[in-house]
Amino acid sequence: MKGMTYAAIPVIGVYFFILMTDALPVWMAGIAAAVLIYLSVKQWFGKIGYVPNSMNGALTGLQLLIAVSAWPAPLPVRCLLFLVFAGLESIRYLMGKQAREADRKMTQLLEAQKSVNETFRVIRSQRHDYLKHISAVHYLMEKNQESEAKAYMNGLVRTYEETNFSIKGEDGVAAGLLHDAYQRAGSLGIKITYEFDLPISALPISPFDMVGLLGNMLSNAMEACEEWIHMGKKDPALTVRFEKRSGVYILICRNSSVQPPNEILDVLFQKSGRSTKGQEGLGTKVIADIVKQYGGFLDFTYKEHEFTLKLKFPSIGRG
Repeated sequence: MKGMTYAAIPVIGVYFFILMTDALPVWMAGIAAAVLIYLSVKQWFGKIGYVPNSMNGALTGLQLLIAVSAWPAPLPVRCLLFLVFAGLESIRYLMGKQAREADRKMTQLLEAQKSVNETFRVIRSQRHDYLKHISAVHYLMEKNQESEAKAYMNGLVRTYEETNFSIKGEDGVAAGLLHDAYQRAGSLGIKITYEFDLPISALPISPFDMVGLLGNMLSNAMEACEEWIHMGKKDPALTVRFEKRSGVYILICRNSSVQPPNEILDVLFQKSGRSTKGQEGLGTKVIADIVKQYGGFLDFTYKEHEFTLKLKFPSIGRG
């Protein structure tokens, strides 16, 4: 059904422009048809794919009826029917856009839930094995193997410190995201540092917006560090700092980054579709929207191979 819809939309559009040749020169109608096909393929089909098949079929059927009805009609009626046709296509576009955004949010929430589940799985595993570790150390001490017991204990402490470092004082969502980023950074060889004067969960925003804000911020920073590694550069680093000053929460993220193009920096966080990584750039727009929703302030700089994102939120949220 979607394939038929994709084929029908530009065909019907071209058909309408052929009908318009009574009022337009052939070359102008041809250019208009080419523009319609380009917009359909480049801009609309990615969102149309999120519209249910039944709705796609219904809209396409109505458009086909309108196109056929326009054939014998006088020019003013053709123009009116074309506007109706365009209105139906706008409805399809808006429905697809909304469905796509809902799908993106659902995917992000599922990823956050997965991170939370993994974090608490690690905690449960550590608690479950705690007595076993104590027994192992006790056995080594009884056998006067103090050096082995010390080495064993040091390794155990490092494991607990890594978990505690990333989730200390945090609620479920923030703990999951921070722990997931910490583990991912370790596996990639990225030096990650959390400098929190208070838990990041203290931010006066909803758990859903916490996923969008913190999740996208960490993901963007991690991907920039990965690109840094792929470019053959060394010592990638990521630092997240959170503090409260004079009733304002301040969240700062610094990460290694290659030089983004100036045309990207000029519109970064202003609109989707532009990204420092050559992708859709939805994450930066989500961050900006959440900051605006809660009456916050956003600023970013790039200096000496380091990208810095600074967010400020009033102590009383507006969301």
